[in-house]
Amino acid sequence: MDGRKALLWACCLLGCAGCINGGAQKTGTPPAPTPTAAAAPPSALPAAKDDPKSLPRLRIAFAKFKEDEARALVSEPELQFKVRDQARMLYQEALQFDAGCLDAYRGLGRVYVDLSDFDRAQDTFKKAIAKFPKESVFWFELGQLHNRRKEFPEAIECLNKALQMDPENRVYITTLGFTLARTGQTEQSMVLLTRSMGLASAHYNVGRMLLHLQRMEEGMDHIRQAAQLNPNLAGARQLLGELDQGTGAGARQFPAEQDQGTGQVGLGIEFIGGL
Repeated sequence: MDGRKALLWACCLLGCAGCINGGAQKTGTPPAPTPTAAAAPPSALPAAKDDPKSLPRLRIAFAKFKEDEARALVSEPELQFKVRDQARMLYQEALQFDAGCLDAYRGLGRVYVDLSDFDRAQDTFKKAIAKFPKESVFWFELGQLHNRRKEFPEAIECLNKALQMDPENRVYITTLGFTLARTGQTEQSMVLLTRSMGLASAHYNVGRMLLHLQRMEEGMDHIRQAAQLNPNLAGARQLLGELDQGTGAGARQFPAEQDQGTGQVGLGIEFIGGL
């Protein structure tokens, strides 16, 4: 009896050794010690069955890749639509695996916006706000959606909520500043844009927005102040030069600019409501 037990024990040990070494060890050959570093490479770990969270993560990563791919397909709208729809399905699959995945909600809403499916985008962001009440990003995304729809009062309300939750977020500050400028609320806009990009750039970008709104004299006054405060703002110099030449160039032709040393670039009037 003792002999049979010993034999069974030895077989078990040999079987374990074969698993550790990937089945490569031959019977009778002592297994070489396997250091921890010899484990499977990180790209192969963890397996989906061992880590269910890897399933939504993989789909989100691939969906973001599809979003980037779609952005490069501007000249092929039909293909762009198909690629964006692939991203939508991947985000939805991620939510099926993890109904509490913040990144999947944000990505799905963002793709709906890109697909111009604004009602579904709004529904997605509102569900996310209910599910993640402490996350400011969904108020921001909902505000951006309203900007795309040119629903500026609603956008301002949502962006204010996002900024109240994250008062130092420069993207929120800048976006709200541009949205206020788009509605002609230049004083409030100047306060916010000065916080995010400096006084000269605030004047320049508010001026561009006013030019877009055909408030030409007021807009050029802001452009002049920008050029006086920072002569290195090329767009401001060019606008003033064309004004002197009587060409009357529109604000759309010039990118948003930044003050030297602030490290903050304005988002540009084209960013607000797809102007």
